[in-house]
Parts: sequence; structure tokens; C-alpha cells
Amino acid sequence: MDGLYYLPLGGTDEIGMNMYLYGYGPAGKQRWIMVDCGIGFPDEAQAPGVETMTPDPEWIAERRDRLDGIFITHAHEDHIGAVGTLYDKLKAPIYCTAFPAEIARRKMEEAGQSPKHINICATDETVKLGKFEVTFFPMTHSVPETSALIIRTPAGTLFHSADFKIDPDPVYGKPMDKEALKRLGEEGVLALVCDSTNVFEKGRAGGEKRIQDTLNQVVAGCKGKVAATTFASNVARLKMLADAATANERAVVVAGRAMKRMIAAGERSGAAANFPDTVSEDQARDIPDENLFYLVTGSQGENRAAVARIAGDTHPVVSMGRGDTMIYSSKTIPGNEVEVARIQNKLVERGIEIIDSDTADIHVSGHACRDEMEEVYSLLKPRYAVPMHGEHRHLHEHAESALKWGAAQSFVVTNGQMLHITANGPRIVDEVANGRLYRDGNAVVGSQDGVVRDRKRMAMNGHIAVSVVLGDDGELIVESDVRATGAPKNTGQRGGTFEQRIAEAVDDAIEEAPRKKRQDDEALEELVSQVARRTANKLWGKKPETVVFITRIEDD
Repeated sequence: MDGLYYLPLGGTDEIGMNMYLYGYGPAGKQRWIMVDCGIGFPDEAQAPGVETMTPDPEWIAERRDRLDGIFITHAHEDHIGAVGTLYDKLKAPIYCTAFPAEIARRKMEEAGQSPKHINICATDETVKLGKFEVTFFPMTHSVPETSALIIRTPAGTLFHSADFKIDPDPVYGKPMDKEALKRLGEEGVLALVCDSTNVFEKGRAGGEKRIQDTLNQVVAGCKGKVAATTFASNVARLKMLADAATANERAVVVAGRAMKRMIAAGERSGAAANFPDTVSEDQARDIPDENLFYLVTGSQGENRAAVARIAGDTHPVVSMGRGDTMIYSSKTIPGNEVEVARIQNKLVERGIEIIDSDTADIHVSGHACRDEMEEVYSLLKPRYAVPMHGEHRHLHEHAESALKWGAAQSFVVTNGQMLHITANGPRIVDEVANGRLYRDGNAVVGSQDGVVRDRKRMAMNGHIAVSVVLGDDGELIVESDVRATGAPKNTGQRGGTFEQRIAEAVDDAIEEAPRKKRQDDEALEELVSQVARRTANKLWGKKPETVVFITRIEDD
């Protein structure tokens, strides 16, 4: 019997890396559509050296002959950032409106994929794929052309909210059409799959335009150079910051490729018309400090972004110091607090003043707070509630609140769990393997590949390399050589350095080993590794990651 299924691969039990699947058909033979294909930003403790991460799409990639389309709701990185890098695994047509299409095109080209796979859809357009009829429904958010998805199937209608808030007077686009939502609710909504980010926040997020006056006043009070950071995709906020700079006779300089691309994409698609004129970084060199205003990337503590490089005084163009000001017009995503604080401390050490939403009214969230969420429930009147886009505590609170807001049942579904949605009541029917992929330099590695795991172990315990040189008979020709990284030079004990003590222990163990083991490379490697780790633990209290090099020299 045919059925309707919901399967998140990313975006639940976490904020970011959104990837949701909807399936229809007999169990095991469903045809699927994907909603969003995003990235996340791991912290150094979680994945040292890794720039970005994505959901691992292996489960659906193995069934890509039954994946009929990928729908992108909006242009935030956690919803669109992986569309290029993962496309080779998915090979399905992409559907989105004009502004996200501009960003998707760039992502595809950077990954060596053809943008011809992108289909630009009009607002309110319906795409028919098999048993699915998917309609783009415009919502207000912090990026232009954000769309919820009305997903009609023979089993009933789903409303996938995407990220949203109810902005009564948005900078770009029109207010959310409440009457249309009410009509949809009267037709019948089987399930509302809904954003959970601000479920703990009372009231309403508020409109973007209300902070323009505050931004003007903040910039007016600054004396030296001013830089402002926010999400590169928040084109509306970028325009407001640029307007505040222009109103205070400051030239606007955009420093950061991501920001330049977003503004250009907004202008090409028409989503960001009338953006103030900007000056190049070279032209900025001849402008007095009190007339400079930089728009820079890095509001979430990204190590390679402009703010981090300014804090470390390594930015090739923007140099800031005592008497200058950095404006944070954004909210820190949960999980990024440590990295953001680290960079802000560096800025303060350099004498740069920080102004953020704690000290001035310069940010409003792009996500609905409780009153807005309740209003959407009252309009759509869904039978079932399925929270998404949140950590587990967000999902749980949302599920409990949805029952108070009129849903008959609510379900906390996390990454990898498959929910079968029927008129008789949804239930979890399967759990599929899921994980994440890491963008590590120019390589993509899986969470089970061991690369990140080994790097974390080295970060915690250090690394030692042991070189052993023997003759054909298994006798040591020279003393073993040990090189330790991330370990103490001295042990605080008599008898030599840390490296010397390990080398002595290794030599003693080899000399005492049976001849047969000394002539077996695999057995000898295991012996040397065990002795080195055991000795390090005795001297230091830690067992470093160890690599052994065995060289055998033939007798003449």
C-alpha cells in the first residue's frame, strides 16, 4: 500500500545542515523529494581543522534513481551551502526561486557542476513530480525570497515552513499572506513541519525596519573606522547597515567574497535593488578613517573570515585598532559562542570597541518567536505537528507547545528516523544510517573515515614517530630515533629527555624480543608502538598517537 514518509538527514537535533526527505509510495519503493541541502560550521573541539560539514546523503544517494527533485527554500548556507558539493551524489533537478537560484548557480559552478540542473520557479508556482505537487509559498525571513513549501500528496497536504518570522513590513518582498494560509487550513493540512529555533522566545521577533534608526544613531556615534558584520546572506540587513553608513557620510567597502557575491546576486535577481554605492578596497586607502565603513564576514566566529583576520591583524586590506568600532548585527548561533567570544576578546585587546545586540537594539531574529508560531498553527490548523530546525530541547518544547496550539498529535523526529504519516496517526517505522561529511581543505571525508577522529586524538594526546633500523638478522644497527609532537620535551625526571627515554625503552624491547618477532615487520611494528605508548603514559600520563617506520638494511 502506498504511504507518505518524512525522513530528516540533517537539521534535527541540531541547528544547521538542513536536509529533509519526503517520500511517497510502497514501503521500500517510495519515490522521494529532498528539501534543502545545507552546511554547518563545526567548532575546533568537534572537528579540528575542518572548515564546514554537511549531512551524509549516502542513504538517498544509494536510491538516487528514486530521487525526483531537490527543493531549496532559501539562500542561507545551512539550507543551500552543500548543493554543489553533494550534487554528484544526488543527480536530481534543483528547484528554487530567483534569488536562491543565483546562489545555487555559484555553488554548482564552484563544485564543477553544471548550473543547467537549476530550475527557477516563480513565487506561488507549483512543481509536479510524481505523486508530489510542491508549491512555493513566500514567507518573511532574514534573506530575500524565502519560501515555505506546500506539499500536496494523495495522503494529504504537508506544510514545510522553512525558516520564517511574521514581519508586517519587510525590507524586501511582501508580508506573509495570512488569508492564503487560512484558506489552506480550511482545505486541510495533514501535518505542519515547522521551524523550532526560537520556541523558547516569548512574543514576536519584530520587523527589520524598526532597527534602521538605531543603526543610524550607532554609526553616528562612532569616531574612527567602523566595520559591521552579519550573515552574508542577510541582504536586507546589509542594505540597512550600508544606508546607515551613507547617512553618516561614510563610504561603504565590502570586504569578503561571500558578501560581495550575495549583494551581486541580490542585484541580479532583483531581490536587493537600490543597494547603496560601494567603493573598492583600493579606493578606501585614500579615504579618512572617520569616513570609512566596512561590511565584513565572520559574525559566527569563522576562523578564516574577515572578522577573525581583523582581530589577528592579518587581513590584507582592513586594519583596525584603538578608537575603531566593530558592530555585530547578528545573533550567535547556538554552538558558536566560544569561537565568537574568542575573536571578540582579541578585538578588545586591540582597542576595538564592540557594539552588539546586548548593548544596542541593532538586531532582530529571522526566526519566529512563540506568538508567531502559535499564529501559524491557528491559521493552518494542522492535524499533526512535526518540529524541525532545532536541537533536541527545541524540538521537545515545540512538540509540547504544538498540542496547546491545536495539533492533535506532535512527534519529535530526529536525523535518520523515518516517520510514516497516515490519517490514522504517524509512527516511526525505520531508522536509517546517517552521519556527516567534513570539508577538510580540498578533500571531503566521512565521519567514519577516521581522519577527524585521529586528529582529535592527536590534539588531546600528541603524536610520536619512531624510526627503527635493523639488519636482515633483526639486530638493531643504530639506536632508534623518536620525534614527539605536542608532547613535553622533558619529563621532570632524571635520565634524559622524553624522546630519549622512549627510544631507550624501544631499543631494550627490540633486543629482548625473540628473533622471529624481530624479523616480522608487522609484529615488530606492533611491539614498538605498544612500548612507545606505554612508556609515554608512564612518563607523561598520556598515550600519544604513534607511527612506526621500520627500515631493514641488507647485508653485503
